[in-house]
Amino acid sequence: MTTKDTAQKPHVLRTARGSLIGTEVADAETNRPLYRRYTRIRYAVPPVREKRWRKPEPLPHDWLFSDGNNRPRDYRGVGSICPLIVPEVNLGSYFGPPATENDMEEDCLFINIWVPAGGEGPAGGWPVQFQIIGDDFQSCPGLQHRFVDPIDIFREHNKDNPRIIVFAQYRCGLFGFLASEELVLDSKDIKSDPFAAAGNFGLWDIRMAIEWTSSNIHLFGGNPHCINVGGFGAATAYQLHYDAFKPFSKPLIRRAFLFSGAVGVQPVFAQSSKPRAQFAEICRRVNIDDDLPSEDRVKLLRGVSSHKLLEVARTMQTTFDPVTDGPGGFIPAQLMASIWNGELGCRLKARNVQVLIGDTSNEDAYYSFMDKQPDSKGQSLVAMHSRDSLVLRLCVTFSETLAEALAARYESPYNNDWPWLYSKIMADVQCHATVRGFAHSLFKGGMTSQDVLRYHIAWRPKGMDEYINPDTGISHILDMPIWWYGGWSAGFSRRERQDVANFARPFARFLRGDISVMFGWGTEAQTEVRMLAADGSVLVTEDPIDGKMKGLWNLMRDAQLRRQSGGTRSRLNGIPGFW
Repeated sequence: MTTKDTAQKPHVLRTARGSLIGTEVADAETNRPLYRRYTRIRYAVPPVREKRWRKPEPLPHDWLFSDGNNRPRDYRGVGSICPLIVPEVNLGSYFGPPATENDMEEDCLFINIWVPAGGEGPAGGWPVQFQIIGDDFQSCPGLQHRFVDPIDIFREHNKDNPRIIVFAQYRCGLFGFLASEELVLDSKDIKSDPFAAAGNFGLWDIRMAIEWTSSNIHLFGGNPHCINVGGFGAATAYQLHYDAFKPFSKPLIRRAFLFSGAVGVQPVFAQSSKPRAQFAEICRRVNIDDDLPSEDRVKLLRGVSSHKLLEVARTMQTTFDPVTDGPGGFIPAQLMASIWNGELGCRLKARNVQVLIGDTSNEDAYYSFMDKQPDSKGQSLVAMHSRDSLVLRLCVTFSETLAEALAARYESPYNNDWPWLYSKIMADVQCHATVRGFAHSLFKGGMTSQDVLRYHIAWRPKGMDEYINPDTGISHILDMPIWWYGGWSAGFSRRERQDVANFARPFARFLRGDISVMFGWGTEAQTEVRMLAADGSVLVTEDPIDGKMKGLWNLMRDAQLRRQSGGTRSRLNGIPGFW
């Protein structure tokens, strides 16, 4: 997890909940301590056997970090990640996974923590960066790869960037987001929580990890009142919404940062046709009889090995995604309505929550590159040769109503390059339009440009080409070397390192709550972004595609409302009970 120019030694942390053996990492040249790392910290009961496809359960109240003999327990090795389908994608050598660091087991609900070393923390504790890794709910590779090791944050800019970094493994793909009517019925048997198995298990995992962090980060020198959650934009948006609307609960998220995404489409219901079809197909492929009672089918499916289930999922033309799970669930039926009408923004404003949100320039290049890889999911783009095939491909992700509306907006008599159109639509809908529409919905709720900080990255360092395929341009995931200063190990020149520092330095101030005039983000109007331009310069400018993408956001909204109301525009004045 660290580069070879470091020195490591054990470090014992003693807390009121027992002792941990972690790793202190120092600069090999200067011997200056950089950070202390504690990994494989359990934050929930293992979700295995009968707990598969159920909400995570909290640890017992008397749990301790120490071992059974009250001696320090070893927290130096990394934990397993959720079993997932690893695509055969070659983004470049910089993203090559370590061969032994990501074992896959369903017992995967662990937290990794990085703490600044070599100095006292601020009054109240270090700010906390709770990082959500992932980009499509199908994989959670873990903050255990070289390209996301935060060492350069601590090495190069420790004065500007002091923070605790927390990352939690969570369930993804089939194990994190299988949903069906059978699982909803199965959950009725749990009297203490009748919505324990309705779907969105990965989202529940992340929430429990945030709650664990809020309760325990002070033991590591962190400030529980300064928890900043972000990274994967869609997952962050769901967590932010849940935190804002959860009844009878004090909000835990102080600030949120959404990288290249948010939420723009209401997920399908847990009992709808797509989840039902997924569940039925899996049962058929593992020889579970359709005629059995639902509780028997669920019980038998829980007994199938994770290896066998992954084999089945690998050949299915589908993805496993968040669902609307209704009362008591994670995603309410009025999720998008509360975003469109500004109520989410109103609640965040009342709680004094700040949001940082933005995107990168070449999302379409990323989608095009990924869908040309040999192990891509769904229909091959090469097979798209007509408008109908484009709509069919879009229906893997969107409703037929929205897919038709998108095809109508983008089709042209002068362009029948259907694979290119697909990549363009996905980039605009999943990223560019959703980021801008989400931001403006927050403004609608009363948040200002001091509350919502927008950015755009149009810069790709030349030094990156040796390590990351140039065909990908600069897109989500590939901007990680910028936010993590990780390009230091990916061939950034001295000038490129300075460009990154100039752009990203205010982000550290955002994390610690410095939003004064001198904070340095620079945006004043709602349509302005802090831009890392193609030449490496940093400027505040009008977002050149803001109006166009807001128009697409409105089209997405109207298509969803037509589907809900059968053609009549729904009223958005006031929202019924969310939970």
